[in-house]
Amino acid sequence: MKWNHWAVLVLGVWLFLSPWILGFSALNLVVWNNLLMGALAIIFSLWNLSGGGE
Repeated sequence: MKWNHWAVLVLGVWLFLSPWILGFSALNLVVWNNLLMGALAIIFSLWNLSGGGE
């Protein structure tokens, strides 16, 4: 089931970039939340794709 790891990776990238794409980058706390959660989703999905989570 590698497709779900790819889906989480894409959603993590979206979460990381969404403050600038959707235009709410002036809200500092929201931006930091999106950056942290997006980075964690990207890191963990890449870790699972590399076989580290099995």
